[in-house]
Amino acid sequence: MKMKQTLFVLASIALVSLLGGCLRDTCTSTTTYIRFDPVYKTPAECRIDVTAEGPRALKQPGKMYFIGNYMLINEFREGIHVIDNSDPANPTPVAFWNIPGNVDIAVRDNYLYADQYIDLLSIDVSDILNPKLICRSQDVFQLHGFDNNRGYLVDYQRTTVTETVDCDDSRWGNIWFREGDVIFVANDAINFSNSPFQKNNGLPASTGIAGSYSRFGQYDQYLYCVDNNNLRPFSLSNPACPTALDPLFIGWNIETIFPWNDRLFVGSQTGVFIFNVSNPAMPVQEAAFSHASGCDPVVCDGENAYVTIHDGTTCNGTFNQLDIIDITNLPNAFLRKTYPMKKPKGLSVAGNYLYLCDDGLKIFDKTDPLDLKQLSHIRNLDTYDVIALDDSHILVIGADGFYQFDVTDPGAPKQISHLTVSQ
Repeated sequence: MKMKQTLFVLASIALVSLLGGCLRDTCTSTTTYIRFDPVYKTPAECRIDVTAEGPRALKQPGKMYFIGNYMLINEFREGIHVIDNSDPANPTPVAFWNIPGNVDIAVRDNYLYADQYIDLLSIDVSDILNPKLICRSQDVFQLHGFDNNRGYLVDYQRTTVTETVDCDDSRWGNIWFREGDVIFVANDAINFSNSPFQKNNGLPASTGIAGSYSRFGQYDQYLYCVDNNNLRPFSLSNPACPTALDPLFIGWNIETIFPWNDRLFVGSQTGVFIFNVSNPAMPVQEAAFSHASGCDPVVCDGENAYVTIHDGTTCNGTFNQLDIIDITNLPNAFLRKTYPMKKPKGLSVAGNYLYLCDDGLKIFDKTDPLDLKQLSHIRNLDTYDVIALDDSHILVIGADGFYQFDVTDPGAPKQISHLTVSQ
């Protein structure tokens, strides 16, 4: 009897091994990945002078900034499109400012503040056709890293690759993996994922309006910038050359900043930090609110903060929602309500209305935060951010260009103009 049992067990093991071998022979998967190859630049290559040229077509529009009758639109890592918007029905590109490595900007009077990889630049734009670099604050921003032989890791070059992986391979079933300093992310998981014209031909006095994804904000005579970990104040007592003050470590995955009166609302992938800047040189954290992990811009109207959270590999989350936070008592800020969304991104508020980039553009009546009422939904737009100039005129940026809408009737918005993206 024991002999029969032993033979049965051995036969079973042999069969399992045989089947396992057969399964391994056919156990493969083919996946399309986005391959990210690191791009390094030496310090000298990171510090290129600012130049101007004639207008360019939009290719990869990034963040936007409105001041007077001008729109400034970032061309990601390349520079700034300058657009005369004195006639919103016919926005006219007038110049392109070459600022390699630029992503974020702010304006005070005739000075443009722009990041260039690791540095903060102060640029005199009193003549928009002839911008002049006045001051460079070096090494004030943190990037992805530094290699003694190759320099600063400033970006990643994207290419699409298709690979067939065996089930015995450690990469099997992973939506992302690393080979040395090259990163691969599954294609279906990635997410790529705010005054009148003056006669001197410069930008109008004072400051402008940034979008909700901005990392630059201003209050009083100070500029505040965030990088991945820090809040970095700069004194503008000499606006031509900002003075860097002591940075304040906040945490990890810091993304955006939104000034409101003497408060700064800082968005991260895990929550919102609120800083009191009644002493502008020394920001003090006044409150913090944690939320589900995800990419996170934030705006507020004085009573409530509005936070969008969306998913995607680069955002470390799986949630798509709009959170409304009661900030009437900042030390005790609390979540009033969460609204499910498709994949919300930038947002803006004006009057009783909330404008939200989600599956196009949505407009809500926010009179009652516990009962948002959707008034309209413009579909078939790939939107990224929105600026409400008031409750009648909004600016929208996205992968397919720059739009303007008349929202005098929020239930029936009318497109005013569209600057397309060059293919």
